[in-house]
Amino acid sequence: MTTTIVHPSIENLQQFSDSFDIEKILQSKGILPWLLANGWNYDNESCLIANIIDESTSLDQVWDSEEFDFNALSDELKEKLNQIFEHFYL
Repeated sequence: MTTTIVHPSIENLQQFSDSFDIEKILQSKGILPWLLANGWNYDNESCLIANIIDESTSLDQVWDSEEFDFNALSDELKEKLNQIFEHFYL
């Protein structure tokens, strides 16, 4: 299985435009635009995940979070997160 991660852009977020202000989301320096552009729903869970990632100082701290059980995510979502981390942190 190959997972392709896309960079957040107006085009990649257009399908969700009724859920949030695209321009405001794209101005965010956090990871939320990356999550949304790559298939996460704009909901409390994705916002919590984004906050944990944005506030963490290492990937280990993300995976060991007590606020959200990242290990409970499906293997596909874990792979997506790892690939987003590669793009986001490079």
